Amino acid sequence: MKILYTPKKILLKFSFYYDQTVSTCDNLMTCGHMYLKNTSPAPMPGMQGWQAAAFRISGDKAYFFGCGFYGAQDTLCDDAGRHYFKECFIEGSIDFIFGNGRSMYKGCELHSIARRFGSIAAHARTSPDEKTGFAFVNCRVTGTGPLYVGRAMGQYSRIVYSFTYFDDIVARGGWDDWDHSSNKNKYV
Repeated sequence: MKILYTPKKILLKFSFYYDQTVSTCDNLMTCGHMYLKNTSPAPMPGMQGWQAAAFRISGDKAYFFGCGFYGAQDTLCDDAGRHYFKECFIEGSIDFIFGNGRSMYKGCELHSIARRFGSIAAHARTSPDEKTGFAFVNCRVTGTGPLYVGRAMGQYSRIVYSFTYFDDIVARGGWDDWDHSSNKNKYV
């Protein structure tokens, strides 16, 4: 696996790669029992420029099992490609899983450390023709809240939860449309 340590800005799909711990663009990657943590402090809601990804995956057909991703805002950048996360632990506060990947999270624990409010996932799908989205199946959502289950980072964001347990931390309404006026009447 190629691992890129990036002390300077990288312009790919998103424009805030100042503090990621590890990133990879490899295809056909398998990774087991890897634990990554970004120790940047958790920002208060609404603070700009505090994104600090522990890991960014931009390759296609990646498989992660038993891995741990720890951080605060924007912990796991599921940037692009198809990915399968099995029995992983992902911790964060705001948009701790974000990007425009086409990914399945199965049997994972999504642990919130949100102080005033937070959100699990922010998907960046910008066209109805894109075949991207996040699917959470047989997962557990634990920790502190209140917490949105998703935010519309893109106008056609797609986030699905199936057979997933939630602690009593889900925010009223459950979903944040990120002020996209055309998203006001979408399904939750």
